[in-house]
Amino acid sequence: MVETSSQTNSLAALSAEDLLRAAFKYQDALTSYAFALLQDWALAQDAVQETFIVLQKKHAEFRPGGNVFTWARQMVRYEALNILRARGREFCVADEELLALVDAQFSEHMNSDALVRMEQQKIALQHCMARLDNESVGLLLDFYRERLSCDELASARRRTVNAIRLALSRTRARLRECVRNRIALMEAK
Repeated sequence: MVETSSQTNSLAALSAEDLLRAAFKYQDALTSYAFALLQDWALAQDAVQETFIVLQKKHAEFRPGGNVFTWARQMVRYEALNILRARGREFCVADEELLALVDAQFSEHMNSDALVRMEQQKIALQHCMARLDNESVGLLLDFYRERLSCDELASARRRTVNAIRLALSRTRARLRECVRNRIALMEAK
């Protein structure tokens, strides 16, 4: 969760290791932010990893009483821009405006409650994924992580495209229901 003012005041003199530990709590939120900028999960993860390296090197620049999440998010933004530049994408005024909009929306919606919800969803999803059969997990991973199309999945699994779409739809529905129930259970405790 994002620090309150009393928490940030206690973070006045953080060592590089302590600052990195504090920032690591926000890895998922920072990766989501990087993805919003880069539109690529692998690049987003790279940006966050580079941010942690820079954060450790520049820990002495962290202002006493500052917010670790806000500072790390700004570093992620710079790392994302560096990745985009390194990949040869040119920026124009509209791109800077788009980045400013992403920043504004992220700031507006990523508060401590949102970070708690995100962590609950992650825990619930991990629990629910573990309950799926191997075929369903493999199908989801091939579709989302490997980015295989339904046509490619159908060919590889010797099934029709409609059968693949139906299997994906049913699996997502089971996951959605399981996550919803799991979060309700966590909130009830």
